[in-house]
Amino acid sequence: MAAHSSPFEAGFKPGHIVLYKIAASTTIYKGALVALDTDGYLTPMTHATASLKVMGVAEETVTNDGADGDASVRVAKEGSYVIAGSGTQADIGKEVYALDDATIQLTTAGLTNAYKVGTVLGIETTSNGAAGMRIRIENYTV
Repeated sequence: MAAHSSPFEAGFKPGHIVLYKIAASTTIYKGALVALDTDGYLTPMTHATASLKVMGVAEETVTNDGADGDASVRVAKEGSYVIAGSGTQADIGKEVYALDDATIQLTTAGLTNAYKVGTVLGIETTSNGAAGMRIRIENYTV
């Protein structure tokens, strides 16, 4: 296609919530950190799987009992969220890594693959009473 020589409608759509197709036989839980696998389907975040792309935080719980892409889920790509993990006031401004879809940590110790998922904004308690950190995700999502 040649360079523009007239106005063009690019189909703007807000990008803070995006719908992604889910990997086969996978449940995505509301509030979970999620990633795309190498086939381009959404899966729960885990350090144990190589080559994931961090996508954000699931906005709802959806189970895909079928094949790849048979179900979709809305994913938040911006904002801040409280995710389980231990930190202190001195950790504000530090980057955090995903252990799994529900847990973050401040170092790469024990991680097979180190996926950065956010920057610490504060120390808070999660909605189920666990120690947590409020993280900003938008600098880390694809």
